Amino acid sequence: MTKDNDTKKINIILKKDQKVKICTCGESKKLPYCDHTHREHNEKKGTNYKSIKIIPKEDTTIEISSKKWIQLV
Repeated sequence: MTKDNDTKKINIILKKDQKVKICTCGESKKLPYCDHTHREHNEKKGTNYKSIKIIPKEDTTIEISSKKWIQLV
């Protein structure tokens, strides 16, 4: 993980055909993975966050980043 202009960059290893859900609201207790906290967040704040779902066709590693992941600093 690196810090670059307050954006948190993380490498995630993905396995073929294994679905992964990535947090977009920044409130998940399992960052960077989604734990569906966005549902309550959306209701309270009137937002429309949804997780990003990834199902890779082969084993791979991806780099993801978000300014919302304050807890990962």
